[in-house]
Amino acid sequence: MAKAVIGSPFTFTVLFLDGLGNPVIPSDPTLEGFYFVNGVKQILVPAGTPMFSVVGDPGRYVYTVVIPSSLSDTVQVYGIMQCTDPATLTKILVEQSVDLFGDSGGGGSGLRVSFVKAGVC
Repeated sequence: MAKAVIGSPFTFTVLFLDGLGNPVIPSDPTLEGFYFVNGVKQILVPAGTPMFSVVGDPGRYVYTVVIPSSLSDTVQVYGIMQCTDPATLTKILVEQSVDLFGDSGGGGSGLRVSFVKAGVC
């Protein structure tokens, strides 16, 4: 889980690893970002949006989005980051959840990741 400040930029970050824990350098890292309002999915970042590689950090990819000022701290944002391992053609999927806070509380600014769910699909 990560934290983001409402109305501020937030960077989704992922390190794609293979089954042995080695970095994967995919050609197709993508992100979908979304949240729910009254049970209805709202798109923050459209599915299939390309992520950007981090120079000098193999397998790590990022994408920055501004958290809408219209959201409240009762909303949780989700990111689904995925790629294909070119060595095995295995799909890798990583989910990240983001807790939102107003600009005056809830842990301040910055990124603190405490849980990321990953799996192979």
